[in-house]
Amino acid sequence: MPLTPPPSAERAHQELVHLLVKVQHLSGKTGSLAEDLAKKLHAHMEEEENLVLPLLGLLPDLTSGKPSQSSVKRASRLYFEMKKEYSVMLKEHKEIIKLLSRLKKLGAEEGHLTAVRFAEALEQHAKEEEEILYPAALLAGKLASGDIKAK
Repeated sequence: MPLTPPPSAERAHQELVHLLVKVQHLSGKTGSLAEDLAKKLHAHMEEEENLVLPLLGLLPDLTSGKPSQSSVKRASRLYFEMKKEYSVMLKEHKEIIKLLSRLKKLGAEEGHLTAVRFAEALEQHAKEEEEILYPAALLAGKLASGDIKAK
Protein backbone atom coordinates (compact mmCIF):
# COMPACT_ATOMS: atom_id res chain seq x y z
CA MET A 1 0.00 0.00 0.00
CA PRO A 2 1.51 3.37 -0.95
CA LEU A 3 1.97 6.11 1.62
CA THR A 4 -1.01 8.28 0.84
CA PRO A 5 -0.88 11.81 2.22
CA PRO A 6 -3.84 12.77 4.41
CA PRO A 7 -6.43 14.48 2.18
CA SER A 8 -6.90 17.28 4.74
CA ALA A 9 -3.19 18.13 4.61
CA GLU A 10 -3.16 18.10 0.82
CA ARG A 11 -6.27 20.28 0.79
CA ALA A 12 -4.65 22.78 3.17
CA HIS A 13 -1.69 23.15 0.80
CA GLN A 14 -3.99 23.50 -2.21
CA GLU A 15 -6.02 26.21 -0.48
CA LEU A 16 -2.88 28.15 0.44
CA VAL A 17 -1.58 27.93 -3.12
CA HIS A 18 -4.96 29.10 -4.44
CA LEU A 19 -4.88 32.12 -2.12
CA LEU A 20 -1.27 32.86 -3.04
CA VAL A 21 -2.19 32.99 -6.73
CA LYS A 22 -4.84 35.61 -5.89
CA VAL A 23 -2.30 37.64 -3.93
CA GLN A 24 0.22 37.42 -6.77
CA HIS A 25 -2.29 39.15 -9.02
CA LEU A 26 -2.69 42.11 -6.69
CA SER A 27 -1.35 45.47 -7.83
CA GLY A 28 1.68 47.30 -6.55
CA LYS A 29 4.52 46.01 -4.44
CA THR A 30 2.21 43.51 -2.74
CA GLY A 31 1.79 41.41 -5.90
CA SER A 32 5.48 41.65 -6.67
CA LEU A 33 6.47 40.46 -3.20
CA ALA A 34 3.94 37.63 -3.49
CA GLU A 35 5.75 36.53 -6.66
CA ASP A 36 9.02 36.31 -4.71
CA LEU A 37 7.28 34.42 -1.93
CA ALA A 38 5.74 31.99 -4.42
CA LYS A 39 9.16 30.97 -5.73
CA LYS A 40 10.47 30.18 -2.26
CA LEU A 41 7.23 28.58 -1.13
CA HIS A 42 6.85 26.30 -4.15
CA ALA A 43 10.10 24.42 -3.51
CA HIS A 44 9.39 24.23 0.22
CA MET A 45 5.87 22.86 -0.22
CA GLU A 46 7.09 20.35 -2.77
CA GLU A 47 9.56 19.02 -0.23
CA GLU A 48 6.81 18.78 2.38
CA GLU A 49 4.59 16.92 -0.05
CA ASN A 50 7.40 14.47 -0.82
CA LEU A 51 8.60 13.92 2.77
CA VAL A 52 6.18 15.08 5.45
CA LEU A 53 2.76 14.32 4.02
CA PRO A 54 3.50 10.68 3.05
CA LEU A 55 4.85 10.03 6.57
CA LEU A 56 1.68 11.53 8.03
CA GLY A 57 -0.29 9.20 5.78
CA LEU A 58 1.24 6.25 7.61
CA LEU A 59 -0.20 7.30 11.00
CA PRO A 60 -3.57 5.49 10.66
CA ASP A 61 -1.80 2.23 9.75
CA LEU A 62 0.68 2.64 12.61
CA THR A 63 -2.08 3.26 15.15
CA SER A 64 -3.98 0.18 13.99
CA GLY A 65 -0.78 -1.87 13.92
CA LYS A 66 -1.28 -2.83 10.28
CA PRO A 67 1.27 -1.02 8.10
CA SER A 68 2.34 -2.96 5.03
CA GLN A 69 5.96 -3.99 4.63
CA SER A 70 6.36 -1.79 1.55
CA SER A 71 4.92 1.22 3.42
CA VAL A 72 7.27 0.64 6.33
CA LYS A 73 10.23 0.37 3.99
CA ARG A 74 9.35 3.59 2.14
CA ALA A 75 8.53 5.41 5.39
CA SER A 76 11.90 4.44 6.79
CA ARG A 77 13.67 5.94 3.76
CA LEU A 78 11.56 9.11 3.98
CA TYR A 79 12.22 9.38 7.70
CA PHE A 80 15.99 9.35 7.31
CA GLU A 81 15.71 11.88 4.48
CA MET A 82 13.46 14.13 6.56
CA LYS A 83 15.83 13.90 9.53
CA LYS A 84 18.59 15.24 7.26
CA GLU A 85 16.37 18.01 5.85
CA TYR A 86 14.55 18.98 9.06
CA SER A 87 16.82 21.85 10.11
CA VAL A 88 16.79 23.21 6.54
CA MET A 89 13.00 23.07 6.46
CA LEU A 90 12.80 25.01 9.73
CA LYS A 91 15.28 27.57 8.39
CA GLU A 92 13.11 27.94 5.27
CA HIS A 93 10.13 28.60 7.54
CA LYS A 94 12.02 31.47 9.18
CA GLU A 95 12.79 32.96 5.77
CA ILE A 96 9.18 32.54 4.66
CA ILE A 97 7.91 34.14 7.89
CA LYS A 98 10.13 37.18 7.21
CA LEU A 99 8.61 37.51 3.74
CA LEU A 100 5.13 37.12 5.21
CA SER A 101 5.82 39.89 7.70
CA ARG A 102 6.78 42.17 4.81
CA LEU A 103 3.74 41.02 2.84
CA LYS A 104 1.41 41.89 5.73
CA LYS A 105 2.97 45.34 6.06
CA LEU A 106 2.82 46.08 2.32
CA GLY A 107 -0.64 44.60 1.98
CA ALA A 108 -1.92 46.82 4.79
CA GLU A 109 -0.21 49.91 3.34
CA GLU A 110 -1.63 49.27 -0.13
CA GLY A 111 -5.09 48.29 1.12
CA HIS A 112 -4.85 44.63 0.09
CA LEU A 113 -6.55 42.83 2.97
CA THR A 114 -6.45 39.58 0.99
CA ALA A 115 -2.66 39.65 1.24
CA VAL A 116 -2.79 40.34 4.98
CA ARG A 117 -5.22 37.47 5.57
CA PHE A 118 -3.18 35.13 3.39
CA ALA A 119 0.02 36.00 5.28
CA GLU A 120 -1.68 35.39 8.61
CA ALA A 121 -3.09 32.06 7.41
CA LEU A 122 0.29 30.90 6.13
CA GLU A 123 1.99 31.95 9.37
CA GLN A 124 -0.52 29.87 11.32
CA HIS A 125 -0.02 26.95 8.95
CA ALA A 126 3.75 27.11 9.45
CA LYS A 127 3.29 27.08 13.24
CA GLU A 128 1.05 24.01 12.99
CA GLU A 129 3.66 22.29 10.86
CA GLU A 130 6.46 23.07 13.31
CA GLU A 131 4.47 22.23 16.44
CA ILE A 132 2.44 19.24 15.24
CA LEU A 133 2.86 17.99 11.69
CA TYR A 134 6.66 17.81 11.42
CA PRO A 135 7.06 16.09 14.80
CA ALA A 136 4.22 13.68 13.97
CA ALA A 137 5.81 12.85 10.61
CA LEU A 138 9.18 12.27 12.26
CA LEU A 139 7.58 10.08 14.92
CA ALA A 140 5.74 8.04 12.28
CA GLY A 141 8.98 7.52 10.40
CA LYS A 142 10.86 6.71 13.56
CA LEU A 143 8.29 4.08 14.53
CA ALA A 144 8.30 2.60 11.04
CA SER A 145 12.07 2.42 10.91
CA GLY A 146 12.44 0.97 14.39
CA ASP A 147 14.67 3.93 15.32
CA ILE A 148 13.20 4.16 18.83
CA LYS A 149 15.80 4.00 21.56
CA ALA A 150 15.00 3.32 25.20
CA LYS A 151 16.55 5.57 27.84
